[in-house]
Amino acid sequence: MIKSYEEALKYIFDSEIMRDYNLEKIKICAQKLWNPQNNYKIIHITGTNWKWSTCNMCFSVLKKRGKKVWIFTSPHLLDIRERFKTNDWLISESDFLEIINKILSLNVPLSYFENCTLIAFEYFKRAWCEYVVIEVWMWWLLDSTNIVNSEITSITSIWYDHMELLWHTLEDIAFQKAWIIKPGKPVVINIHNKVIENIAKGKQSPIIFTDKSIPTNMIWDYQKKNAALAYEICKFIWVPESIILWWLQEVENKGRLEYIRDNLLIDWAHNEQWLESLQNYLSQINNKYEKIVYCFSAKKGKDIKKLIIKRFWNDKEYIIVNQKHNMLENLEDIILQLSWINYQINTAKEIIALSKENKNTLYVVFWSLYMIWWFYS
Repeated sequence: MIKSYEEALKYIFDSEIMRDYNLEKIKICAQKLWNPQNNYKIIHITGTNWKWSTCNMCFSVLKKRGKKVWIFTSPHLLDIRERFKTNDWLISESDFLEIINKILSLNVPLSYFENCTLIAFEYFKRAWCEYVVIEVWMWWLLDSTNIVNSEITSITSIWYDHMELLWHTLEDIAFQKAWIIKPGKPVVINIHNKVIENIAKGKQSPIIFTDKSIPTNMIWDYQKKNAALAYEICKFIWVPESIILWWLQEVENKGRLEYIRDNLLIDWAHNEQWLESLQNYLSQINNKYEKIVYCFSAKKGKDIKKLIIKRFWNDKEYIIVNQKHNMLENLEDIILQLSWINYQINTAKEIIALSKENKNTLYVVFWSLYMIWWFYS
């Protein structure tokens, strides 16, 4: 039995090393917990990119509408409890500890995300919520959230990422993501994709297609596409259209094109599609600053050289962010891959200080969540 919240955190983070992907363990545990995920209506959202933003848009609209709505997203910035949000608060440390111990008593070895998923399912059942917005973690058939029977689903984008799990073609990736679609339940999309359309047809699931761009308070054009997805989801569950449009102007979206200061921009763009979107945005605002400095680190396993060459090349000024984390690539290995670019090395604290000194320079902090969170602490 785990006796403290700190021990519970250590236990759950240590389970990160387990990568035995299947749905059998999560099904067994959910059954032993009397299938808590069947106690509320679920909005289930997947995609290579933009799913986190779309989830938070739906959550924001439903919350302001007065619905008792909870949200389970990944990853978190500062506190693991950010993954389990209710209308007004995070899961308490005591509830977190109690539920972890209940899961431990099931005597089934679980991975990090399986543990998180069961915590969410059980916690939301205890809270007597009406709706739960769930973001798929790895957006594929064997994702542990995929045991739910959702009211409505959405696929936000199809692109290359996590290739070690999702094969090597867009068709394969689309096939894996499309397993989020539930028989007879609608799926909201903004892309034409034969794989998704055929699976939806086979499951007799209506497709709600949108090619709209709906304004939101968040930055850049792709958020307008996300807002259109959230709009269709909320409209399906009987939120008045005018209210949806109004409340899409008040969405919190930390870490997604977020200005910490007027000249310090945070975005954890970490794959080709996302980096392209970031680059397009920066090209539009380039004339507002004397120069742009790109500050980054990378999660272990990322092809640093390929992505930097393709999207930014060597005519830019870079800062490699020197912060320790067991999920980040070693500083020495990053330097070895990027010895040909113009860079300096600074900590997050030093970059914040530089942004205060050089107000005409835009510092763009991007690529890895595990580095970005230091800019909030």
